[in-house]
Amino acid sequence: MCPRRIALDFADEGGAHDDVSRARLRSPFLDAARAAHGDGGQMRRDAFRVPVDLEPEEQAVFAHAARWYAQLYGDREVTTYLHDCDRPTERRGVRVGGWVDLTVVGADGTLELRQLDLWRSRAPRDDPLELVSVWLAVLRLRPWVGDGDLLVSWADLVGGARHERIVDLGAELETLRARYDEHLETLRARADAGDPRPGSGCAQCRHVGKCPAHPGAVRLSGRRGDLRPGILRLSPTSLETWRRCRRAWHDQYLLTVPASDEGGSPDHGLLVHAVLRFLHDHGSCHDDAHVADVLEAHSGSPRLRDEVLRHADRCPTPAEALGHEIDVARFAPATPATYSFLATARLDAVWIHDGILDARDYKTGAVLTPRVADDPRAWVQLWVLAPIARERGLGLRLRYEHLSADIAEDPDPWEPDGEELLAVEARLRAEIVAMRDADGWAGVADPEVCKYCRYRSICPDSTMPGEPQWPAVAEA
Repeated sequence: MCPRRIALDFADEGGAHDDVSRARLRSPFLDAARAAHGDGGQMRRDAFRVPVDLEPEEQAVFAHAARWYAQLYGDREVTTYLHDCDRPTERRGVRVGGWVDLTVVGADGTLELRQLDLWRSRAPRDDPLELVSVWLAVLRLRPWVGDGDLLVSWADLVGGARHERIVDLGAELETLRARYDEHLETLRARADAGDPRPGSGCAQCRHVGKCPAHPGAVRLSGRRGDLRPGILRLSPTSLETWRRCRRAWHDQYLLTVPASDEGGSPDHGLLVHAVLRFLHDHGSCHDDAHVADVLEAHSGSPRLRDEVLRHADRCPTPAEALGHEIDVARFAPATPATYSFLATARLDAVWIHDGILDARDYKTGAVLTPRVADDPRAWVQLWVLAPIARERGLGLRLRYEHLSADIAEDPDPWEPDGEELLAVEARLRAEIVAMRDADGWAGVADPEVCKYCRYRSICPDSTMPGEPQWPAVAEA
């Protein structure tokens, strides 16, 4: 995280405040769970009535999560305990926040914390205390638990998984405190209000306004009831999604509901990117012995070997590496300020050679456009890179490297001149105006688009609705 952001968060310097989209699902779900357990005894399943004011996609998640909650917890007779952790807890000079979800007391007196996930977030491998959000919640509940036992449970209510164990606070408190202190000291050592480091983290930062890394940025908060943030964010993927289907953009980037349907697996693409980064960080892709060692350490499959060799044929040499998998951010002020935006992009590799800032985007899939310049994702990538090239007095080029042996030719690289870069900015600003002024989120309802959409089963405008591919609760 950016040292400036850490420092300002510690100092509670305010910053912009936008609605937390995930609270739309979390709040009514927890209200329903508390009502279901309020009087003790058997859980009242009728308490999980789907809120009519949620969007259809959110309603689908709510109903699915309710079924899994009943499956995972319905056999426990508990009574709701109303904790006092809705506001941050003061601990050693720091306000400790984060969500503490549901606390209950069993019929046998067992105290229990239930942290509930409705978004398919990162799961623990085994122990729920692997997650910072869980062990911080345990520390904050110490006044309630004392030195006794606490049953700590984390559940993915979309995927139907639960991890839990008994925490003996009397025996484990010092370990948890030591973990807290270690994290706190690390953060304090990194905190520096005078050290902004722009990158992908800018997209989540509340302190973009007046940041030295983003000239012209002002503090803007979102309007109450509007899920759009005060400053709209763009990434290559979010712009492509917006242009493909506004409903899909709304689901993924505003509501942040979990995808209901599978897309293509990213595993192989992630492996290729990781291998190429490792190759360049620790040597050269033109060093046969180095390449052989790295491939052997990463499965060495024929497909991976072919893709690495195809990259080596395209990799510039000699060249200076500006970085691999680098995150870049750029702010665009506007009048009125509500049309300002922040763009972020990750570049797989950026080289400097022959007077050019040469950015590469590795691809393991099909060619979608004959020219890089025709891809909206490239608009964002080049726009965020343009100031870096200008400051160094370099030309600018973006190239897509298609590494599959099935691809005969890459799309034509893009080397924009000054007029083209101005045109790119004008396009991006036009898209931001459309995002800000949109008063509805109708989907395209196009079978060719819908059949690949990760929300096709739950989108109200889908031409291919169906049952979500989330793990289903077995019928009794």
